[in-house]
Amino acid sequence: MFRLRKHTSVMLLGFGLLLGFSNPTFAQEKEKPLNRILFVFDGSQSMFGHWESGMKIDIAKQLLNELLDSLKNVENLDLALRAYGHQSPYISSTQRDCKDTKLEVPFGGGGAWAITKALEKIQPKGTTPIAYSIEQSAKDFPPCSNCRNMIILITDGIEECDGDPCAISLALQAKGIVLKPFVIGIGLDLELIDRFRCIGSYFNARSERSFKDILNVIISQALNPTTVQVNLMDSNGQPTETDVNMTFYDANSGQMAYNIIHTMNHRGVPDTLGIDPLASYKMKVHTVPA
Repeated sequence: MFRLRKHTSVMLLGFGLLLGFSNPTFAQEKEKPLNRILFVFDGSQSMFGHWESGMKIDIAKQLLNELLDSLKNVENLDLALRAYGHQSPYISSTQRDCKDTKLEVPFGGGGAWAITKALEKIQPKGTTPIAYSIEQSAKDFPPCSNCRNMIILITDGIEECDGDPCAISLALQAKGIVLKPFVIGIGLDLELIDRFRCIGSYFNARSERSFKDILNVIISQALNPTTVQVNLMDSNGQPTETDVNMTFYDANSGQMAYNIIHTMNHRGVPDTLGIDPLASYKMKVHTVPA
């Protein structure tokens, strides 16, 4: 993806996360985007299962509510809730509702307070249509020209309706509808974990404490930028190349995201770019071969 001067190479120096970003320094002059987080919550019958101090459903509600309480006064943040498996009872593998999912709280519909009230009414009943739920979530994000759309999936089980949540997730990312989702597995067996890694960034909650910590880590990653430097190396391996145009493309959609001139300060250090840790990019450096 690079078109470089002869014997020129590229080095990325990340402070926090490497090359997973959107909106670096040159985009900071623009209005900050609205962060929109959709919680996709498991209300399937297995959430009645015992886990640590109580039932999974009660623990998940409690810890999510604690997180929501901490987000009530966060600026530039909108929250929504979609649940699945909470409307139709699971009778058998042939008698189950594989379209059992519903947007319980839309964006702009009351935020953290409304989600807390909606969680009170969710009782585990049915099956686990993860793929269909993620697919339907595409409709949950109203059109917005300056928004970062994120999904946090909370589940204690795998897809049970023969869908492909990995393919659905990749399709939504490729269309630019959402950034790479977060997935929290509640007490999942280790052999099941690989089925979720292709959906997004997976976190395995082995205990109540780790679940709480994971929620905080995810919110930190979702809302806080990190930084990166781009070093253009010469034939001697020194970062002397500069004053060239660089273009960053969304790795999933292929759309151009940013266009910037590489510069250095008076000490010969490349500018530090403030970046978004959730997106992935390909970069082209526009130099003319010698």
